[in-house]
Amino acid sequence: MERIKMASIAFMLVFVLPCAMKAEDGVEFTISEGIDNAQLKTTIETNVTMMLDELNNNAKTAKKIKLSQNIITKDAKDRLNEILESSRIECRSKIILGRIIKIEGGKYQIRGIPISIVAADNDEQSQEIVVDLNAKGLISCVSIAIGLDRYKTLMKESKGVTDMTRRQIIIDFLENFRTAYNRKDMEYLQNVYSDQALIITGRVVKIAVNKDFAMKSLSSTKIEYVKQKKQEYLSKLSYVFKKAKYINVKFSDIEIVQHPKYPDIYGVTLLQDWHSRITRDYQDEGYLFLMIDFKDENNPLIQVRTWQPTKDDDGKSLNLNRDKDVFYLGSFKVVR
Repeated sequence: MERIKMASIAFMLVFVLPCAMKAEDGVEFTISEGIDNAQLKTTIETNVTMMLDELNNNAKTAKKIKLSQNIITKDAKDRLNEILESSRIECRSKIILGRIIKIEGGKYQIRGIPISIVAADNDEQSQEIVVDLNAKGLISCVSIAIGLDRYKTLMKESKGVTDMTRRQIIIDFLENFRTAYNRKDMEYLQNVYSDQALIITGRVVKIAVNKDFAMKSLSSTKIEYVKQKKQEYLSKLSYVFKKAKYINVKFSDIEIVQHPKYPDIYGVTLLQDWHSRITRDYQDEGYLFLMIDFKDENNPLIQVRTWQPTKDDDGKSLNLNRDKDVFYLGSFKVVR
């Protein structure tokens, strides 16, 4: 029945009511639709409201959030505090009206909650977060969201309920991947860029025993190019993590493509841009490609990851053509 419900998934929209209607103290989050259980609805509204109030309190005092485990899981709280070590987050809207999305495993998601990242440049401060909740309404994850318009487009491109569910998993992974930069989670990023295959279990990335089977189909020249640049990228990233207070990361041109012959295989291509300020501007931009195998629906496997910088070590543009030079699903031979 849960998969059938996914077919009628409602995209999360957040409405900020006029200032005259704002609450006097704190934030008030209210669910407009997407859930029938009145008690669970109240629990979610209370938990999200308290979390947003804690974010605002942290923005003023810089103290770690201290929400109880009746509101947020320990892992989610720890990761949220890691984000706040890089930058305070404010929710400046006092009344927020949102919708619930039902996701796989009896869980829930709220998208598009408007926040301000204080450490970001002025034109980059306004962003959105996505909040995941477990079946009991406890907050299980908080991530910096991709744009709501792009999310809608990627989901609207789905072909059936199974495809929609898989796209939701891929988007969740990408948002957690992006947020790993804000958490300065080097271990997570080293795993994502590992030469070993990876398993996505919810928001967790685990190293699998087998190697990338599809990498064998990539030309040896390009394999060496990707490996070499990957290590340079991670070394520089580790240095920036130690020196920079905040790193601004953006994902754009996200594409999710299902394999025409093997419907369990998906290709994800995106342009990743990040920059930070230390004594001078540090910036890196490149194309990330992932091949994800959903043969085991409960444990999707990242079979291939490639990273292609758009500039060389001297900062000169490599003039990559998106249609000709960037890896995509057709660059690899899948063997079943």
